[in-house]
Amino acid sequence: MTSFIQVGILWNYQNEGLPTNFLWNIFASSNKKVPSDISDYVKFFRITATEGYDESHFIIDETHEHYDKLTNEVLYYLSNLLEGKEILRRQIYHEEDWGEVVVKKSFVFEFKTIVNTSTLAALLNVESNESQEFNGVYKVALLPRIDSNNNIGLYVYDGSRTYGYVLPFSEKGLSREKYNDILISLEEDDGYSYVVMNEWMGINKTPYRIKPDILIPRGSASEDFPDIISTVPQIIRDIDTTSKEDLEKIAAKVLGSDKERLTWGVDLDNSIVFRNPSKTYKIHRDGLMEYKYLSQYDKADKGSEIDALHRAIEFIAKVADLVKGAEIYLSGINSDKDGYYTFTFDYKVSQRPVSFLEYPVNTGKEAFINNAIEINANKKKVLSCYWILKEFSVGSNTLKVRTYPFDLLDDVFKKYDHLNFYNFSVKDVITSYDAKYSKNEEHLKPIWLIETMDGRNFTVEMNEIKGE
Repeated sequence: MTSFIQVGILWNYQNEGLPTNFLWNIFASSNKKVPSDISDYVKFFRITATEGYDESHFIIDETHEHYDKLTNEVLYYLSNLLEGKEILRRQIYHEEDWGEVVVKKSFVFEFKTIVNTSTLAALLNVESNESQEFNGVYKVALLPRIDSNNNIGLYVYDGSRTYGYVLPFSEKGLSREKYNDILISLEEDDGYSYVVMNEWMGINKTPYRIKPDILIPRGSASEDFPDIISTVPQIIRDIDTTSKEDLEKIAAKVLGSDKERLTWGVDLDNSIVFRNPSKTYKIHRDGLMEYKYLSQYDKADKGSEIDALHRAIEFIAKVADLVKGAEIYLSGINSDKDGYYTFTFDYKVSQRPVSFLEYPVNTGKEAFINNAIEINANKKKVLSCYWILKEFSVGSNTLKVRTYPFDLLDDVFKKYDHLNFYNFSVKDVITSYDAKYSKNEEHLKPIWLIETMDGRNFTVEMNEIKGE
């Protein structure tokens, strides 16, 4: 099977432009039984490219002509790395050395969360080398000019250290010249460009800790944002809770084959409830869906991360067509729980993330979630889920928004006056759409989202430029 996959990868290189999930689809046919739609959820959050220090950094999103080619490239080299194949040189660096990697001539691929090497190996259908230095992959960089020979540099950042490897260029993959051509085409494009914090901090010091690879908009002080409209899915929004036909329709959508085994009714808060002795679904009028497995579960069934992730994605795939106009991506993995894993997923609309921060959930007490989907699962089943079901569309207006970032952190300390410089840190700064609790149509506002190293989130509303 492995040789067939390698042939498939090489064939894919010869037919550049095939979708990224070509690889995942081959991997999915293996005996590991990876769901065929895994590529819809486990994907890179961001790809960036730069010519080097003090040069512009460009974001390559999924609509870009080079996105699939570059993703296939890095998956090929990651497969070889995980198997311990064709590694010419290797070296372990400190965490802070990642900041030096991203200012070299490079293509950087970022997951939104650290993906365990065993999980990644299973997705790629390779056997992970037991002597592998790192346990997870958070960010990866390809350096096409690592030396004067026909070799490529592959750097892995696992959140705590940086690992450097040199491998030979694939004979059927992108050449060094092709990487150069991609960079030239990005520079000739009129798209937005960025610098990274490591370059900016050369002349600006901060009193708090800040990651060196954070992207900062370069040049233009404004950017156009589509007008994103969020609504509760129509099937929930328009339901007549006194109509058996309407209830059966939503039961078929949400429950699938489970619908014949659950009874349904309407709660006092007008939410729709489906239940049997072992499980319950509750759908609120704002689009929030709650699921709970009510029976006891064996903590010994925690299993591997990949098996639990399969269960989570199977659960999502059954209901995902209720979410219109957005892509769903894996945004977080917590493996520290006793007996299960917690996975979070979020939405992207028009290539930008949508943030649900402190979104209230109806548990009978004051409680919140910070992601569109939060799932607890073990190797056998999903144990619980909160899912904010929404439909998204693009309005006719365009918002011109101020993106000058250098007063951003001052704005954070003004808004959150309990913060102080010396216990503050910045892990990432991204532009996002801010979604709040609503049963009605909502026009989402662009925000700066500041993620700290200790897992907190702070937001600052971006200022719209009017009258231009």
